[in-house]
Amino acid sequence: MNFKRTSVVFLMLIMFLNVMNIFFHISGWWYVIPGVVLFGMTGIGSFRIGMSFYFDVINRFKSKNQIVLTFDDGPDEKTTRKVLEVLKKHDVKAVFFCIGSKAEQFPEITRSAYNDGHIIANHSYCHSDFFGFFSSKKIIADLQKCNTIIRGIIGESPRFFRPPFGVTNPNMKRALKKYPLVPVGWSLRTLDTVNSEPEILMEKLKKTKGGDIILFHDRVENIDKVLDEFLFFCKQQHLEIARLDEVLNIPAYE
Repeated sequence: MNFKRTSVVFLMLIMFLNVMNIFFHISGWWYVIPGVVLFGMTGIGSFRIGMSFYFDVINRFKSKNQIVLTFDDGPDEKTTRKVLEVLKKHDVKAVFFCIGSKAEQFPEITRSAYNDGHIIANHSYCHSDFFGFFSSKKIIADLQKCNTIIRGIIGESPRFFRPPFGVTNPNMKRALKKYPLVPVGWSLRTLDTVNSEPEILMEKLKKTKGGDIILFHDRVENIDKVLDEFLFFCKQQHLEIARLDEVLNIPAYE
């Protein structure tokens, strides 16, 4: 169910109620039902990126044994380097959806991730709690600023973008039409920012299957230890860690 289909359902309900009103003079309260449906679905669709409610978002890909690792909200001074060490130990590549202001603050960490062969992607410049309320013009300015910062550090402009908090809306759709980055979500969310206990995270990660795009946060304490255990698990399950650009056949940079 996406925004277009929800709008069609809304209009059909209004038309049905109009017909019912002509023949049976129904109460005006019945017209609240379409409004509730529209409000509920748009609310759910905005906060569930996996629905691709307003526009197409890449949340998984077709594969029997390949998966993609992604890390949000970095670079972090304390934990990102530890994550990079684990990835190097296992010789696997990941996507780092960087916050522009943090990349600006820690350019050497961002550059180190890029030099190690990982993809550097756009996760907005400010990662504001109110990003979902930004106008399309303000979203474009924010994404451009993030890409400008990253290009100044690694010499290339990211094409992949993950919305802060995974929130989407019509303003973002309009922004991405004018500033066409490739939106990427996830199919498996670790919720490591809610509970970082290794045992709990591993229980979630053991549900991994081919084609999954997994969401981690490289600002979470001890996430490197969880990652290390998970990568051993992947080897046992014959799951291959792949680069996002390769499985999608989309260049990671402009």
